[in-house]
Amino acid sequence: MHKIALLRANISPGASVLLVGVSPDEGIGTESAVERGLLEHAEVTCLVYSPVDGQLLGRPTVQGDARDLPFADASFDYVVSNAVIEHVGGPEGARLMIAESERVARVGYLHTTPNRWFPIEPHVMIPLLHWLPEQVRQRAFAAVGFPSYTRENYWLFSSRSLRALGTHASRCTGRWPAMTLIAHSRPLQHP
Repeated sequence: MHKIALLRANISPGASVLLVGVSPDEGIGTESAVERGLLEHAEVTCLVYSPVDGQLLGRPTVQGDARDLPFADASFDYVVSNAVIEHVGGPEGARLMIAESERVARVGYLHTTPNRWFPIEPHVMIPLLHWLPEQVRQRAFAAVGFPSYTRENYWLFSSRSLRALGTHASRCTGRWPAMTLIAHSRPLQHP
């Protein structure tokens, strides 16, 4: 998988990684090939939003918010997330997440996110759903079981809108339009 290879190429083997947004829910987080791929490569600490009992992925697990991380400055080598930045409160929430990532990471951050311009909405795999007008889109998300996907916690970015947050932005997976983008603090090394 290209996303795993790209993350590994930009994270030193054995480095300490804060993995933001891990979830015990089936189909995401603990089921994700990306998260599992990082476990084989780095020393991961999981940041979860909802309380969990014990560890996830067999790693230390801390409850917190990516916009206000409960760690001291330079606590980890890297801060990484997989499809989280689009759920933290639009551009302002993403700006806070990036600032917190910069504060907590000694080396840098890498945050993957679906591309706004990819024609298939990546969470529900319905073509063009995310391009509908706001009110129609919210009703459609509610109809397919995602009523919380409002502007407050669902905001897809393009490369341009990520760069407007003060971060580097590159294609992560796919050609044009890329399915996934990556916001990153330093120039990328490619696998």
